[in-house]
Amino acid sequence: MRDNLRMVLTLLIIGTVCGALLSLVNGVTAPVIEARGQAQFLEALQRFFPEVADSRAEEIDGEVFYVCYDEGGNLLGVIASVTAEGYGGPIPYDLAVDKDGYIIGIRIKSHSETPGIGDVIEEEGFQGDIVGLNFADEIALGTDVDAVSGATVTMGGMVDSIRRVMNIIGEKYLDM
Repeated sequence: MRDNLRMVLTLLIIGTVCGALLSLVNGVTAPVIEARGQAQFLEALQRFFPEVADSRAEEIDGEVFYVCYDEGGNLLGVIASVTAEGYGGPIPYDLAVDKDGYIIGIRIKSHSETPGIGDVIEEEGFQGDIVGLNFADEIALGTDVDAVSGATVTMGGMVDSIRRVMNIIGEKYLDM
């Protein structure tokens, strides 16, 4: 009985110390990770809209839409910072759409898709199919975007999300 109590107390102390250390490490690394993500987004913003002078963020259903303007206050386009559902879980990404409703860029932030199959969403073939599509296009897997065998869940989730985001951008920001 005494040995069991000693073991329980030892495990309790070890668990408490480990939990405290993890909390401390998270407190130190979380701001660094947040700052790095913000820097990467600003870099993408400049790449998508080099002449951006101002942007305004608006949250819709937990996703953020950045409306971008030039120095004269003219609309350049919108960058949606959204999430698609893939085979391996959520896929956060940025989708840039110009003022005429054309997709001008996509940036996959992270994913847990199967290497060699689902990670096709990061490749130029998939992204090349997406860039240049317009709000008026169907944006469907197998029609506008080539399907890849074995990656249909991932690609289908991305394409469905892109179509949904294009609808929001077109109706809310571009009056299409």
